[in-house]
Amino acid sequence: MKFVNIEFIPLMLVPSFILLYLVLTNKSMIERIFDDKILRKLRIDQGLSKQLRVTLLFLALFTMIIAMARPVYQKGVVELESYSGDVVLALDLSLSMKTNDFFPNRLEFAKKKIEEFIKEAKGYRIGLIGFARDAFIVSPLTSDKDALLYLLHRLDTKSLTLKGTNIQAALMSANLLFGKNPSKYVVLFTDGGDKKDFSKTIEYAKKHHIKVSVIGVARDKGAPIEVDGKFLTDKKGNIVITKLNHNISKLTSATGGIFEPARLDTSDIQTLLDYLAKGKISKKIEKVIQTTELYPYLLIFSILFLFMSFFTLPDRKAVLLLLLACNLQLHAGLRDFKLIKEAKEAYSRGAFKQASRHFELIAKEKGSPQSYYDAGNAFYKAGEYKKAIEYYSKVQTNDKELEFRKLHNLGNSYFKLKQYKKAIEMYEKALKLKKDPDTKYNLELAKKMLKKSSKKRNQQKKQQKSKQQKRKPQQKNQSNKNKSDQKSRQNKSQKGSKKQQAHTDKNEPISSREEKKWLKLIQQNRSKTLLYKAPIKIKGTDENPW
Repeated sequence: MKFVNIEFIPLMLVPSFILLYLVLTNKSMIERIFDDKILRKLRIDQGLSKQLRVTLLFLALFTMIIAMARPVYQKGVVELESYSGDVVLALDLSLSMKTNDFFPNRLEFAKKKIEEFIKEAKGYRIGLIGFARDAFIVSPLTSDKDALLYLLHRLDTKSLTLKGTNIQAALMSANLLFGKNPSKYVVLFTDGGDKKDFSKTIEYAKKHHIKVSVIGVARDKGAPIEVDGKFLTDKKGNIVITKLNHNISKLTSATGGIFEPARLDTSDIQTLLDYLAKGKISKKIEKVIQTTELYPYLLIFSILFLFMSFFTLPDRKAVLLLLLACNLQLHAGLRDFKLIKEAKEAYSRGAFKQASRHFELIAKEKGSPQSYYDAGNAFYKAGEYKKAIEYYSKVQTNDKELEFRKLHNLGNSYFKLKQYKKAIEMYEKALKLKKDPDTKYNLELAKKMLKKSSKKRNQQKKQQKSKQQKRKPQQKNQSNKNKSDQKSRQNKSQKGSKKQQAHTDKNEPISSREEKKWLKLIQQNRSKTLLYKAPIKIKGTDENPW
């Protein structure tokens, strides 16, 4: 056993024992005048004596002091593996990021990708930069994820000059944030601009040992830039079409980073995290001592001693029954307290499977809406989406906020299982309770994925029909040989046309017109994120103004 705050024992116990001695040895005026035998005859029996009550009172004080010292029982040592390092995320704020080939546009989609990275990254200090023609420091390197998400969500680009895509300015600002740190990883969330030669940027990155990775937030097909309801045109009056600039992959390959086109799911972010984990970012193995807190038991005894010292006790039978009932209730309460604590600790350190088992036991014992909701969250984080749906469905409450969260998470669970119709139904129910931008985004994404999956099913059906036609046995009757030859020729021509049609359907990209316009994302009363412009000057740029 070990005491966490052992300094409480000498500081408080010594004065307590001195006070106990003075109280026990001090006699009242009546006790000084009359003899003890006479006083016993005169007194009416009122239960415990004065000395015993004082002793119980000081026993209560003693157990409280020991409880304040926090005695713990050490179970053993557990090794936890974690990665630590610094990563700077640079978000492209140029005008081309307003293109809507990703829903609702490239900029908002890139912000969602950054949010996914911040939530999934563990053991990193993360910095955030915005860049266009110039670079702006949104946040220095920090491990406070809540602060990063707050700044990211409230990033307002309306007051900025958003012309050009100056990637070198972003790297120079990131280098300021890294300082003397030898391990420098920068992740660009950009469409790449329209620059073809990145030799100067590569030279700067190599000189300062910066490894650049890119999440390409644009499509190969491209799309026009819509500004104030009109499409942007060049000097000749032609509509500007911006596409994903694959030339930027030269920068990533030359500096040892990775180039990953953005996807609708989280596989691109997972690939990035795997790359960072395999890199030279320091790997730590921490030894954590598992302990069990004993102070709750001491507090229970102190409360019992206080009760006995201040109140007249009933007869022995009633006392025994009372103690037995208290023991059963306290044992159950302590068990729940311990189980909840272990579940929360497991959830906080990312051991979601262990947390889900604990929360499942708590939900079965308590049966409250909150316990079912916590169990659903744990199963969702553990990747057991069917179990998560089972427990979310058990939540029955009048609390609108909890009901909204339940419906939102149900939608996410169905989305993970690729049951997009059910996901859309849950998101729509959630939006009736609360107008939430994340729920709106997920709803539109689910609608898009439903269209995509239905197209795939239609293509598969066509392919299956063509295969079935190939497998039909040829007729062997000699008298109908000419007819069978004619039929086979017709079948071959039909198969060829179907193959071509299936091929064209398969390669046909999803049109951006299928996507609905984004509902109001940012509420007007939200405060803006203040940006710090990095003190960096670059002579010029050959980038187009978008």
